[in-house]
Amino acid sequence: MGPSIRLNNVGLKYGDNVILQGITHQLQAGQCHVIMGPNGGGKTSLLRSILGLTPFSGDIQIDWAEQKGTIGYVPQKATFESSLPFTVMDFILLNQSRNPLFWRKRKKEQDYALVQLDRVGMASRADRRMGQLSGGEQQRVLFAQALLDSPDLLVLDEPTTGMDEQGVRYLEGLIHELVQENKTILAVHHDVSAVRRLNGQVHVVNRHLVDSGSVSEVLVPEKIERLFNHYSIQPAPRVEPESVKENQKDVA
Repeated sequence: MGPSIRLNNVGLKYGDNVILQGITHQLQAGQCHVIMGPNGGGKTSLLRSILGLTPFSGDIQIDWAEQKGTIGYVPQKATFESSLPFTVMDFILLNQSRNPLFWRKRKKEQDYALVQLDRVGMASRADRRMGQLSGGEQQRVLFAQALLDSPDLLVLDEPTTGMDEQGVRYLEGLIHELVQENKTILAVHHDVSAVRRLNGQVHVVNRHLVDSGSVSEVLVPEKIERLFNHYSIQPAPRVEPESVKENQKDVA
């Protein structure tokens, strides 16, 4: 069973720049939670705070039903140099084996890694160099690696960045499977159509928590434009043309 996550007055700022402020909320266990909002609104910062990767004020509690489970994380993207010699299988096994990178791999580890690669449609590319894959294919490999420890909490930062439609469908199917297994999924996502297909709980962050609820409650046409306007955008002051200013002087 995945955990629930409790946020109590969570804030984050860099110098005088406020990124997050006063976020108090609870994310229920065993559900898919999608964090949305405008660019620069603090989505990834909230994710990194929950993972303990960045300092924050307030309190964040990950509440496990019984004993502490495992956490999987897929970053927004990773860059691999094409000349590096390690393959997809080498990369997948980095967290599976205590042996050196190019040591002879145990067949049991390889077979399990192939199962996870197959879940994201990448088993046929196990012998390819990571640097030869497209950005979307690399994301799928990162997703497969995150599945190796059967995580009870899976955290995804823009997981479909650079993916083609086939890759997106693989991941959406996997997320539905994991929710059926009562895992907790926490994802930053920007694609409204994709989030509707995930049909989870949506939490709109724009420095504050702006809105929260089901897809049908939050992602409705009359709300979307307002929800995704950045908090720092102010209307530009109106500058009167010089001719208007002169006329105003004459009238005065």
